[in-house]
Parts: sequence; C-alpha cells; structure tokens
Amino acid sequence: MNFLQLPIWKKIVKKKGTSNPEIMRFLRETSVFGKLKRRTLHEIARLVHIRQYSEGEEIFRQGEAGAGFYMIFDGKVAIRSVRDGVELDLAHLDQHSFFGELSLFSEERRTATAIAQEPSTLLGFFQPDLKEIIETKPKIGIEILLSLTGVVVERLQKTNQLLEKAYYKGRQKNA
Repeated sequence: MNFLQLPIWKKIVKKKGTSNPEIMRFLRETSVFGKLKRRTLHEIARLVHIRQYSEGEEIFRQGEAGAGFYMIFDGKVAIRSVRDGVELDLAHLDQHSFFGELSLFSEERRTATAIAQEPSTLLGFFQPDLKEIIETKPKIGIEILLSLTGVVVERLQKTNQLLEKAYYKGRQKNA
C-alpha cells in the first residue's frame, strides 16, 4: 500500500524537492536539528512538506494514527487532550517548536489534538521520508535518528521529573 494514498496525506502539501535557504536557516535554529551537519540539513530541507493552516484548523486529531512530526515555521499551535469529557491544554507552542515526534517511530494513535491558534506555516517530516533517508543514505539517517532520539530522551526525562515532583508534593500533602 502506498502511504501517500491514505487520507491523511491528502492534507499535506507536496515536497519542495529542493532545499530552500530559508528552510535551511530555520532547521539550523531548531533544537531538534540545529546541531546536524549541513548536508544532513540539506536532505531534511529537501524532504519536508510545507503546509499552511488557518486559525482554529486541526493539524491532527487525538486518536488518529500518527505519521510524522511538525515544526512551527511561523504561527502558534495548541496541543489539547480530552479525557472523560475534560479538555486540557497541554502546551502552547510557537515558532521553532515541534511536536508529534514520537509518530516517526511508531504508528500509535495520537494522544492529543494539535490546533493552529493563528494562521500558521508548518514543516512536516514523515515516516516515509525518514525511511527513505535511512535506506538511501544510512549515515545521514543515523545522524537524524540520533538527534531525534536525543530529543525524545530529553522530553522523557522532563516528564519523569514532573511526575516525581507531583508525587512528592502529593505525599507531603497527605503526611
């Protein structure tokens, strides 16, 4: 089955095919790709998908299958979760932020909804793009994977710290 024929891909604008200097500069300024070699950034810039979202438009919805992650080139995005009828804003993100990175490694369902808070331009980097780099240019693919893994580990450590802090705070209240 061709992934690009799935409904989710119809929302995504086609790749540029060449690396735009503006996109290269943007990638250098992001925490996820900022330390990568120039040729690696060139490959990523060549493969990213550029997509415009209107204010209030959903980028992806909680419960949908994940396919890749997004970087905010311009604009603002809210990450929102709904559980048992309670809506919770998990994050408000702006330029250079990124989200949805776990879906590069897994096709698990999205755990939250991403919504543009204002007109926004996002760069999408998706599983098929990552797999293509890994298969055709393994050294670059490994460099990208190591960078992404570093980000996932950092976010997991922060989550663990928050959980630990909440746990001890709860224990102090009950003592």
